[in-house]
Amino acid sequence: MANRSSHGSGIADWWYEQDQRAKLLMLALVIVAVCVVATLILSLILRSARDGAAEPTETLSAEAVGSATPGDGPTDTPVPTWTPVATESESPLPTPRPTPALGSDPQGDVETYDDGSPVDDAPAGIDILSTNVGADMHVSLEPDGNTPAELAAWVEEDEMLMWLSLYDPIPLSPTYPMEWLVVLDMDNDVESGRPVGAARINPDLGMEVAVGMFYNPENKTYGTYTLIFDQLGVTAGPEARMYIDDSRTLVGLAVALDPLIQAVEETVGVTVTLDSVIGRAAALHGAGEDRVIDFFPERPD
Repeated sequence: MANRSSHGSGIADWWYEQDQRAKLLMLALVIVAVCVVATLILSLILRSARDGAAEPTETLSAEAVGSATPGDGPTDTPVPTWTPVATESESPLPTPRPTPALGSDPQGDVETYDDGSPVDDAPAGIDILSTNVGADMHVSLEPDGNTPAELAAWVEEDEMLMWLSLYDPIPLSPTYPMEWLVVLDMDNDVESGRPVGAARINPDLGMEVAVGMFYNPENKTYGTYTLIFDQLGVTAGPEARMYIDDSRTLVGLAVALDPLIQAVEETVGVTVTLDSVIGRAAALHGAGEDRVIDFFPERPD
C-alpha cells in the first residue's frame, strides 16, 4: 500500500507539473499573441495617420498675387499656415441674401481669370458684396462704421483687419480650390513692392502685402497666408487669423500690425503710411483654365 501510494503520488505530481507547464505555455502564447495584435494595431494606426496627413497642395496665392508670366515668380514660395475648419454640417446653414450697401460691388461681375470675360453662372462664395477696401481703393485697416459688428468684436486691438462680404455663401464642402484675399500698397507708391502689372490684381498698385484665406479640397481644410513683396520676390509675413461667420457670407482676416509694418519696412525698404494705404480685394475659384475671379475695386480699363 505504501508503494502504491508513493507511485500514485508521483503520477499526480507529474500530471500537476505537466498541467502547470501547459498553463505557463498557454500564458506565454497569450502574451505573445497580445503583443503581436497590439503591434499590428499600432502599425495600422500609424499608417492611417500618415495616409490621412495629405501634403498641402500649392495654393492659388501664386496665381492671384504672383507673376503674370510663367517662371517669373519667386523660387522660394512661403509655406502657408494651415488651420482646420469644419466644413460639414448635419443641417444646411442659413443662406441669407445680404442687402447691398452704398458703394458696394455690383452682383454678377465675376470674370474669367485669364482674359476677364464675363461669367454667366458664377460659383457660389466668390461674388463680392463689399469689403474694407473702398471704391477709391483706400483701405480701412481698423474697424469703422462700415465694419460688421461681429468682426469689430473679433479683431484684437493690436491687429489690422481685412474683410470681404459675399452675395452667396461659401459652400459647406467646396470641390474646387477657393481663395479670398486683399493686397495692400502700404506706401502708396507704384515704384516699390511687387512691380505694377506683375499679376492681374495689381495693374495699378506697387503692392507690398497680400493677406488671404484659401480652401484646399484635397484635405478639406482652410489656411491663411501673409506675403510680403519687393521688386525681386516674396517672403512670408506674420501669421494671419481668419474668421467665417455662421451664414458663410463674411470672411475676416487679422494680422498683428506692428510686426507686419516692421517686416515690410525691413524687407522692402519703404516707410509705411497707414493713412494712405490703398489696395484691392479679390475672390478666386478653381484652378488652371477653370479659374474665375471677382475684384473690388474693378481693374481699370
